[in-house]
Amino acid sequence: MLKTAGVFLLIGLLFGTVYSLVVIVSPQTIANSTLKARADTKLANIQDQVAAETIVAQTRHLGIFALTTNIAMFFVFFKGFQKAQKWAWWAFLLVAGIGWIYGLVTEIGEGDRMNMIGHALGIVLWLIGILLPIKAFFPKKA
Repeated sequence: MLKTAGVFLLIGLLFGTVYSLVVIVSPQTIANSTLKARADTKLANIQDQVAAETIVAQTRHLGIFALTTNIAMFFVFFKGFQKAQKWAWWAFLLVAGIGWIYGLVTEIGEGDRMNMIGHALGIVLWLIGILLPIKAFFPKKA
């Protein structure tokens, strides 16, 4: 089960990395989706150009933070999770859980369907990855 779960977590990490790279390379796409959901507008309609540039810069910053988190979780995955070390399971539970769940709750509140789908997919991969091997990490005591 650990290997199968590892595949799901690895796919989830790759998905999170690609998602964060999209946010970094094309922050306008994410910003426009959020603006459409929250204010029924888009970046091009914002008259204050400095405000529009700030939204793009903040979105890109979010993507960089997500990328660094994914890179750190790759280390956790290869150094601890594949060896069934409890600290690695807890790291995935907390770090990925906070990131994906907070994102999904936020996107649901905003009504941002594009980002909601991305976060929901991330949560599914994450949950399968941490719940499938739970007996390997926490075996029943005799």
